[in-house]
Amino acid sequence: MPANTPHVGVRTFLQTTEQQPFIIADMSTIGGAFTAPACDRDFFPPDEPVHFTTDDAEMVAAIGATGTLAETVDAITREGIVASIVATVPEVDEEDDIEVQMAAIVGSANAKTGLWSLLDAQSYTGVEPDLLIAPGFTSQRLASAANPAATAIDALCERIVTAMGICDTPSTNKTAAVEWAADFDATMNLIAVGQGVRYQSGASIVTRPASAAIAALIARNDKARGAPYYNPGNIALKGILGPSRTVGFSITDPDSEANFLIQRGVNSLVQIEKSRTARKVNSPQGKTFWGFFNTSADPLWRAINVVRTRKAVREVVPRTLVKYAGKNLGVHLVTVLLQSLDDFISELKSLPEPAVLGGEVKWERALNSNAFMRTGGLNVTMNFEEAPPVTDIGVYMGRYEAAFDILASEIEATMQQYNVRGDLNAA
Repeated sequence: MPANTPHVGVRTFLQTTEQQPFIIADMSTIGGAFTAPACDRDFFPPDEPVHFTTDDAEMVAAIGATGTLAETVDAITREGIVASIVATVPEVDEEDDIEVQMAAIVGSANAKTGLWSLLDAQSYTGVEPDLLIAPGFTSQRLASAANPAATAIDALCERIVTAMGICDTPSTNKTAAVEWAADFDATMNLIAVGQGVRYQSGASIVTRPASAAIAALIARNDKARGAPYYNPGNIALKGILGPSRTVGFSITDPDSEANFLIQRGVNSLVQIEKSRTARKVNSPQGKTFWGFFNTSADPLWRAINVVRTRKAVREVVPRTLVKYAGKNLGVHLVTVLLQSLDDFISELKSLPEPAVLGGEVKWERALNSNAFMRTGGLNVTMNFEEAPPVTDIGVYMGRYEAAFDILASEIEATMQQYNVRGDLNAA
């Protein structure tokens, strides 16, 4: 008996169970909660996520000239890129105490207001944010406790799988910055920055939170390299005049302030080249983002690019494999699915600067019982290792006595070349 419906003639059948390409999502959309006192509420309804790009003149004009959203667009433009933004603008009265303003920025998880409204970004705008910020509201430790806005951003990064938060710490000194970061040493979602940044504003030089500039730098790095697999550390910001305070830096000294901070989860802006003749009169300098780690205390999960690569894979795998949902379980389906995953890992490994160093994809009988498969279940194992950023280069130096053997050989060869003996006597 034929497996198909009996028929006399010739038919064609479309085979739709085949390998699927894995297309990595763009992870450079900047999102957050902002102030915009003079914004046009027809364009920016309170507590509602709104998507726009920084080259959209109408939307940028609707923001108004003041507030952290206008400052964020300015910071992004100064970095030399056009960025995608998902912004929510709660009702914030700048005359209120910081606690009241913070409550509006954070909003309600149940009502999805403030930062929590970003959970609705996909349904409202069709775009999910990836680099979450709340400039001016992440650096405070109110009542000596963890910052509420940073806490909300951390939770949002668990719900929005591609997202990481860029947060400002107190910028007064290294102790305050480290105390801030210690509140978030159990999460790998937050990138902390320990200084503010300075800009020209009219006839004045002003200090602003660094988070918008760092988010723009990460977006710029993603665009320049085509993917989110690469660490933003050791890249110079383009649009700032300098940091709000100097962080001591030495490439060789583990006791430098920059190393003290980064080992405790706080990134900084430093001047790498020793090209200043009088730093005291030149004010704080340094445009290079010495930023490799998040706030996590886990050494396996603190590299920024490692976490972003894992997030990228976690996002693309279910989005791609959903195409197999509803197909009949069988050898062909399992083989095609496994091969798709294996080819994806191979592609990540084969990049000129690899995103991963290797991996394996397996179907294991122990994970697929008869009862599980009879109800449509299928489990596979996918293990891979992200390529970590090189952050500690050691060169061991010692004496090399064999150099004299080389020297002696060179002397003998030269003497032979010029027909000179080694036992010359004075005439």
